[in-house]
Amino acid sequence: MAAVRFGTDGIRGVAGVSLTSEVAYALGAALAAHYPAGNILIGRDTRPSGPELSAALAAGIRSGGATPINLGVIPTPGLAAVVAADAEVACGVVVTASHNPAEYNGLKVIGRDGRKVPDALERELERMINERLAAASADGASADAASATDARDDARGAAYASRYAAQLALVAAAATPNRAAAGIRVVLDASNGAGTPFAEAALSATGATVDGMAMGEGLINDGVGATSPAALGRRVVERGADLGIALDGDADRCAVVDERGVLIDGDVVIGLIALDRKRRALPGSERVVATILTNSGVERQLRDAGITLQRTPVGDRHIAEVLTLGRPGFGGEKSGHLLFPEHAPTGDGLISAIELIALLVRSGGPLSALVATLPLDPQVQREISVREGEAEWLLSDPRMSSAIRDAERQLAAGGGRLVVRASGTEPLLRVMGEGPDETLVTSVVDAILTAGSALLAERR
Repeated sequence: MAAVRFGTDGIRGVAGVSLTSEVAYALGAALAAHYPAGNILIGRDTRPSGPELSAALAAGIRSGGATPINLGVIPTPGLAAVVAADAEVACGVVVTASHNPAEYNGLKVIGRDGRKVPDALERELERMINERLAAASADGASADAASATDARDDARGAAYASRYAAQLALVAAAATPNRAAAGIRVVLDASNGAGTPFAEAALSATGATVDGMAMGEGLINDGVGATSPAALGRRVVERGADLGIALDGDADRCAVVDERGVLIDGDVVIGLIALDRKRRALPGSERVVATILTNSGVERQLRDAGITLQRTPVGDRHIAEVLTLGRPGFGGEKSGHLLFPEHAPTGDGLISAIELIALLVRSGGPLSALVATLPLDPQVQREISVREGEAEWLLSDPRMSSAIRDAERQLAAGGGRLVVRASGTEPLLRVMGEGPDETLVTSVVDAILTAGSALLAERR
């Protein structure tokens, strides 16, 4: 087995192949060593491999003298919220692969503040996990031990989960006083994922009429959810709804479609929320935190409204690091992670949905009309499939570096820009080009893909 590594969003791999019970057990033991005698919360999404990996994780935690508390199926932001709210909790782990297909799974470690743990701790956990695996400490006996259940922990976990449901109700009451969204019709796609037990009640608390789909009747992320919004768009049109919301597998982000069933670009969603906050003169509304991928057209619109766009590397953890937990503010990324630090320590797809419903209530018009006020610059995104280590190799190759520099010069001359990066969640090299001339942008991005693919073919 290859060495275990934390990516942008935790440890991920194909369940039973690159992500095994032994890996989960080793992580549990490593966390127990770091948080001796602490309470460690465990949540998961709805993947078939989730119960086994959760049990192995709990066994590893117990082996080191810490106490695992199993919350069962809960969104990543739900577990993050209850970790941050309870001083007796040392950390949390969510067994999830977010938007990835059902055969994948992952392990996200949530720190005491409800946010992803620092890079330095991830590196230390990597070392401990790989040492244990190399020494074959997490063997078959460990996996067998992981099958034991603890009814007390399950009961305590249910109490924690109910705290999250109560928090969502409070956010809905604040955003839509007196159920102000009455008359708004929402189609909600829960992706058959972790948001399923909480989603309908949370959005209904706004007063909106909620039409649920992918609420546990099928496989997680299988043609539904934030990464597959076509079915949601069709349902919105069929039902005459005002908007559609699609969660991803662990419900920390959402995709939005308007009343025509048209998917709204994530950058437009960021812009609409930011402008709405500025119009209401909310504290912190003079700044928005977003990533290097956020469209420059949105940046200009925000600047014209007196809002500064502060850019970070890709990943909601970087946005969270800039935003001050517990204080008013807003940030987000194109993928649908939206962060409201006054409400939650991390991106929460259900809180985002509540805020979007409230925005629609205030606007008094169709969502498509709001979208039309925020045009984007042409942006082209492509990717190259790579094997382990190949993305980093490509970026370090002088020939690829030269091709990237040439592309950057071409786009910059026309007022555009280029971003080339290794994905932190999937085996991909991602290429994004942006600029006023879409033909030029497409040509430049395609040239990068051609150069990268040729180098990989030569290497292989």
